[in-house]
Amino acid sequence: MEGQSAFNLRVYEIARAITPGDTSTYGEVARAMGEPGAARAVGKALGENPWPIVVPCHRVLGSSGSMGGFSAPGGSTTKARLLTIEKAKTSAAPTLFDLEFSVAPPRGG
Repeated sequence: MEGQSAFNLRVYEIARAITPGDTSTYGEVARAMGEPGAARAVGKALGENPWPIVVPCHRVLGSSGSMGGFSAPGGSTTKARLLTIEKAKTSAAPTLFDLEFSVAPPRGG
């Protein structure tokens, strides 16, 4: 953990508390730190995250549910894939897996 600022370490601690399948926003992380105006600084800290497996920065989204930035190879596409693997809900819009389909009974022969 050497070489990291106290601010970044606080961001990483909060990000580590986000469980698989859940997401937060840059603003929510900033508010959890007691620094509600620091959403951009949170994004910068997550962009500097040297431990992307240990500190799951992909679970932090923009306030609108947008992917925001992601500094790993593949950028926001990789971020979206990681969230899909974790079955994270990134917006209020239903996904294919949230929809219920009625199935007609088998036809008699």
